[in-house]
Amino acid sequence: MLIKPQVDQGAFLLMNRATQRAFQLLDTVVAEQTIGMAIAKPGVAKSYAITAWRRKHSPGGLNPVRHICLEAYAGARPRQLLYALAEGLGLPRLAAPNMDALHTQIIERLASDPVLIILDEADLLRVVTFDLLRSIWDRVGYLRGTDGSAAFPLALFGTPRLRDMLLREDLERLRRRVWQTAELPTMNQREVELALRGKWPDLQCDVDGLQELTRLSGGSFGWLDKIVPIAAKLAAKDGKVITARIVRETAKYVVGIE
Repeated sequence: MLIKPQVDQGAFLLMNRATQRAFQLLDTVVAEQTIGMAIAKPGVAKSYAITAWRRKHSPGGLNPVRHICLEAYAGARPRQLLYALAEGLGLPRLAAPNMDALHTQIIERLASDPVLIILDEADLLRVVTFDLLRSIWDRVGYLRGTDGSAAFPLALFGTPRLRDMLLREDLERLRRRVWQTAELPTMNQREVELALRGKWPDLQCDVDGLQELTRLSGGSFGWLDKIVPIAAKLAAKDGKVITARIVRETAKYVVGIE
C-alpha cells in the first residue's frame, strides 16, 4: 500500500464527464462522511481525476480538504493497509509492531478527526483487507455515535472488477455501507478534442483525424496519451497535420490497438 504525495499546482488539468463525476463523488462523501465507489475501465483517467481533485483541494488552495490518498497493489495484506493509514494519519511508530494496538489507534484518530481516505486501485485488494477497512469504518461510526449512517469519508476507485468484488457474498457487509457510486465514462469526440487542445496545444489534427483518434483510443485517455506522440512524429514527416490515415498507421507501433 503506497501513500501518494501531494500534487503540484501547475500540471495539465483535463475536465470531462469522468473527471466531473469523480469530483461529485468525492465532494459528496466528504460532505456526508460516507463511503463512495467510482468505477472506470482502465485508461479512463480515474487516477488523473483523483489528482485533479486533490490539486483543487490542496492545503494551499482556496478550498482545502484534508485527506490521505493511498494506492493499493496486488497482494497487499491487511498489515500494509494499517501501516499506510497510520503513516498518513501521522501516528507515531510503535516500538514493537502490534496490529491490534495500531488498529485501535487508527480508529481512535479517525473518530476524533475523520479525514477523507481515498483508495485508488482498490480492485486489487483482497477480501480480508476489504473487511478490515469495513471494520475500521464501523468502529469509527460507533465511537462517533452515528448509528451506522456515517463515520469518515472513504472513496474507493477501481476498475469494474471492484464492483464484482463487492458483489461477493463475503463482502455483503461492506457493500451495504456504500452510499454513493459513480461510473466514469470514456471520452466522446468532443472530450477528445478538448484533451488534445489542453495537453498538445500546438498539435494540428483534421476532422477525420480527430474522429479516428476517438475510435482508435476507444475514448481512453491512457491510449490517447500513447497514440498522439506517435501520430505527431508521423505527421511531422507528412504535412504536419494528423489525418485519419496517419492515426491508423500508429496502430503498427502500439501493442493492443487496431
